[in-house]
Amino acid sequence: MKQELLLSVHLGNSRKTDSPAAASRGFLQPVAAIALFAILSANAVAQCASGSLVVLVNKNNPSDSLSMAQLRKLMLGDVRNWPDKKPVLVVRRDSASPVFQCVLSAIVRMTDSEYRRYLMNVEFRGEEAVPLKTANSSASANKIVVDAAGAITVVESSSVPPPGGGLKVVRINGKMPGDPGYPL
Repeated sequence: MKQELLLSVHLGNSRKTDSPAAASRGFLQPVAAIALFAILSANAVAQCASGSLVVLVNKNNPSDSLSMAQLRKLMLGDVRNWPDKKPVLVVRRDSASPVFQCVLSAIVRMTDSEYRRYLMNVEFRGEEAVPLKTANSSASANKIVVDAAGAITVVESSSVPPPGGGLKVVRINGKMPGDPGYPL
């Protein structure tokens, strides 16, 4: 009886007739639902359809292909110049964008807060800030890349303009979007 009363009070239930098993089920069901929601929410942000992202550079960029490791280094600012010595400008989507979340999970392999901390640490160590521009849409990201010779961006595959518009699709690990084994 004393154990039943303690469980009832702990759960905010004024009835003394709840059994310990019923009280624990009543407590665990909302906790399990909240935990499941948190797990699904965290994974929903990071899940990206295979082939949904495309890497674009200015059409005059000499690079036609990048490995995933090279792409990651570019996105992190670890590589600051292209082979032709033009400075790299990373054009990213805003933090709330599903594209940016996919870039974080598939390429950078960091959370948003880890990525922001990484960028701040670069400056804290006295290094030059990572050249970064934020675009609010894929169309504006594409325009920035067309206008800046050293720019690189990642957009949804549906946002790739027709050929000849000042942009070039970059192969990743030797694969073009749509090829079997394309990593993005």
